[in-house]
Amino acid sequence: MVNSAVANVGRWSALAVGLFYGYTHDKSLHKDAELKKVEAEYRRKERLIEQARLEFAKKQAGAAAQTPATTDKINFDVDSPEFDLENYLQHIEKEGNQ
Repeated sequence: MVNSAVANVGRWSALAVGLFYGYTHDKSLHKDAELKKVEAEYRRKERLIEQARLEFAKKQAGAAAQTPATTDKINFDVDSPEFDLENYLQHIEKEGNQ
């Protein structure tokens, strides 16, 4: 049979190994949970940014549709403070395409 001292050393060693394993396993689980929490927060922020970007694009498209560019508003006087070079160039481009 096994000596009682050897059995006690075996039991205490098994207990120590079990405690060490439990501690390291618990640490790894907590670390993984923290990483998942950080990744989930990052994905949530990405979704919010994408949603805001789409809303902004919708708003800009709606604003562009509400302000039609008419040819009678184009000011051809370069010295006027209301002269808009972009509208003028778009008008010339439209005329060239026709």
